[in-house]
Amino acid sequence: MRMERPADSKLFAKHSEPLLLQKEAENNLPLGIIERWKHSNGGDSTAFMLELYEGDNLVYITLRTPPHLWILPAISTVTRAKIKFLAHFLFENEYEVPGVLGQSEVVQWFVQSWEECSGQKGELHMKQGIYRLDKLKKVTKAEGELVVAKQKDFLFLVDWLLVFSDQTSDSFSRERAEQLACDMIADQKMHFWEVGGNYVSMVCRARSTPNGATVNAVFTPDEFKRNGYATQAVAALTGKLLNDGYQFCALYTDLANSTSNSIYQKIGYKAVDQSLVYHFKKS
Repeated sequence: MRMERPADSKLFAKHSEPLLLQKEAENNLPLGIIERWKHSNGGDSTAFMLELYEGDNLVYITLRTPPHLWILPAISTVTRAKIKFLAHFLFENEYEVPGVLGQSEVVQWFVQSWEECSGQKGELHMKQGIYRLDKLKKVTKAEGELVVAKQKDFLFLVDWLLVFSDQTSDSFSRERAEQLACDMIADQKMHFWEVGGNYVSMVCRARSTPNGATVNAVFTPDEFKRNGYATQAVAALTGKLLNDGYQFCALYTDLANSTSNSIYQKIGYKAVDQSLVYHFKKS
């Protein structure tokens, strides 16, 4: 086995996309990053990209876009030996490894190998379910409508993002919330479920892959919960994306949150894989 470092992100995208498309919904995160690179002028000069070869055959890839974690995708040719080789390569070449996320079994293999060679202890941050929807189930229409967030909603959205971050395992600063809100509004990705002139829930169209779109940032404030607003919002945005021509939609769930997992299944999302997020503590 040998590791190659491609010259740029667009070359990496060209090499890795066929492998990732074997499981497109499961690999929506790395494919979404690659899709963005394909449509940008300069790609991403800050990203770390590695390709693992057996002879002339590309058998596995990994990438990291700092400050985020290393992504370990679901690829059919992966084995424990390949992941051990990857972990030792990263350690021996002094790559920063703050943590990893990806397909559950692959992540577990990496954590074990990284702990052995680095002495750092892995800490489980989150267990996630990956869901895919190809056909939307009929949902009883309730009051309200899906609306796109506009510039006038900026401060409102920032506040909601901060509350959302506090209720999830991905807490971030106000500065980060402001940047996210700015991007979401500019790209017309964030949507609200509006009832009687009031916003009661939100849902975002996130990254896209060649054939699919990902939904995320589903949030309903406590005072509006248990009214089915999140179900309505996710169903409406999912239907909109399918009508726009996407073949499927995907999303991640926190497996500890049984309510959200139930919501998605009601409208047609089906579990296709599980993902783990691990952080490493320096010894």
